[in-house]
Parts: sequence; C-alpha cells; structure tokens
Amino acid sequence: MSTLGHRSKPVRGMEPGGAGYAPMARPDLRVAHSGRRMAHPVRRGPLGWLQRTFAALTTGSGPAGLEGGDPSLLDRLPPKNGRRRELAVVLALLLAATAISASLPGGWAAATATPSPSPLTVAEAVTSEPTPTDTGTPEPITPDPTATPTPDPTATPTPTPTPSPTKAPVKTPRVYTFVALGDSLTSGYKDPGPAWPARLDTLDSNLRLVNNAGKPGDLTSGMLSRLSGYVFSYSPNVLFVLGGTNDLGTGVSETTTIANLKAIVVNAQARGIKVFLITVPPNDSSSMVGPIDSLNAAIQHLANVYKIVLIDIHTPLSGSNGLIQPRYTVDGLHLNSSGAQLVAYTIYNRIHRLGY
Repeated sequence: MSTLGHRSKPVRGMEPGGAGYAPMARPDLRVAHSGRRMAHPVRRGPLGWLQRTFAALTTGSGPAGLEGGDPSLLDRLPPKNGRRRELAVVLALLLAATAISASLPGGWAAATATPSPSPLTVAEAVTSEPTPTDTGTPEPITPDPTATPTPDPTATPTPTPTPSPTKAPVKTPRVYTFVALGDSLTSGYKDPGPAWPARLDTLDSNLRLVNNAGKPGDLTSGMLSRLSGYVFSYSPNVLFVLGGTNDLGTGVSETTTIANLKAIVVNAQARGIKVFLITVPPNDSSSMVGPIDSLNAAIQHLANVYKIVLIDIHTPLSGSNGLIQPRYTVDGLHLNSSGAQLVAYTIYNRIHRLGY
C-alpha cells in the first residue's frame, strides 16, 4: 500500500499529452466490479453512505487485497501523526456504530421520524377527562381535631318570641233604622199595648224604629203624600209599608191602590231605602175575603216586578174560613196585643234570615 503523496508512475504511452492518453472520469467501483454498465446510478440511503465511508477509512475504496484500489484514509495519514490516526479510528468507530443503529428496526430512521398521534376511539374521546389546571384556589385547611373550638358569641340562637294569640275582632252587627208607613193597623187602635213596629224594635236588635208613620183611616194616596215629611225626613235604611184596607172599605179600585203603592216603592228606592211590602190582614167580614185576596195577589205581583221582599201577615192571622181569628182582634178589624205581637214575630222571622 502506498502512502499519501506517493503515486505510481504512469504507464508508458499513457502520460498526459501522449498518444494513447485519454482523460476519464473516476470510474464507479460498483460498475467496475459488476462488469455492467448502468443507465442510472444506484440510489442508496444513509446506511449505504455510512458503509462506504467506513470502508474508505479502513480498507480504501477498492476490494481488500486488490491492486489498483485507493488506499484508505488511515493509510493516507503520515505514520508520525499518531494523534490524527487515533482521531480517525474514533471517527470510524462512531460512524460504524451509527450505521449499525440505523440498520436495526426502529433505529435512526424511525427515531428521526415525527410520530403521529394514534387516533382515539369514540369511547375514549367521550370518556376522556380534561386535565385539571391550577386555578389558584387555595386548598381547604383541615381543622385540627385536638384543638378546642372557641365558642362564637354570635352563634347563640335568639329565641323567637311566640306571638300571643289575638282574639278575632268581634264584628258589630249593623243596626238598620226603619220607618213603618200605614194606617191604624200600624199606628195601633183601641188596645193600650204597643203596636207591632215597637214590638219589632224590641225583638230584633238589628232594627231600630225611628218613626211610626201609621195614621188611622189613611188611604194609600195619603201615605204617598206623606212620604217627604213622615219618611224621607228621617233618612231610614228600611221602610215597611202596610196599606190598602181603607182603600177597600171606601171603594178605591185595586188599580189605584197598586199605583199608589208602586209610587211609594219607586220614590223610596230612588233614595236608597230598602222597601218591604206587607199584605193586607183579614177582618171578620166574609164579604171582604175575595177583595182582600185579590188585592194581596196584586201586591205580590208588584213585589216580584220590583224585586221587593213581601211579608205575608194574612195567613197567620186568618182561620180556615179566611176571616181573622177572634183572639188577634179587638173589634173584628183592629189588632189587639196578641195580634200585634204575632205581626211583629212574622216580620222578624221573615227578614232576620236576610241579615236584618
């Protein structure tokens, strides 16, 4: 093997400028050894390059023992330069180790490749939990079980005072003032006892009599004319009207009597007064039974038209024959104390259920 700086002499006739000399590119040893001409050079990866480099360092570019091959890089170093030879040997060993590592499965080529993340399955993607991040929230402090707790003075519960039961306010019943408008059957006649309006005042605490506007011998027309002075001037809440007996006794027609009663009702209602109509009571004359029943039926119809409460005193005072019972009268027409009391009870029972 020759050293660096010493070349063999050229063959005769092949020196530069000679007749048989032709410049040539450096032959490819792979082609020279195989004896084949190649249209394209063989492409080799990083492993082949490392192998060729290692071979050039150690044995040269040609096959071992073949004359004409290039000397190795180690052979080209001067013998006296031992340090450089040592560095070259180390470099050769490093290149050899790199070549071996790259040739193994998963070696250098695999290590330098960028790994692609493996796809997650649907279940893994759904059930994967996010990594908790530090939010800066301080960890809770665990109390020391051996420490004696300090009582909090504000934690003492304040007893809630139990409210004393209060009595429901007693509802005071309203007292209605009333006026009784009529004839002698209302004012009272020949009997020293009180008439029915005063007895009604005694029976019903919700009613208070402000005026007994009964006048003996009065007709319904007279009652209508006395409304302003005998009724409206007292501003009553309730008005009881009992009239028609003298109209029948003097031959006043039923139509006129009903018209007068209607005018009384309309005028009283216009002033906000509650009106109660009372039926005509019986007497001891059988000839008056028919006219009295007919007038009471007309009074009933008037009450229905104007939505007025009708109080029937005829039925409890009369007997089976339609005449007044003797125990309730002093002369077969006017009421005695028993008759006045019966009328007061009848009126009370009728209106008490209505709140009066």
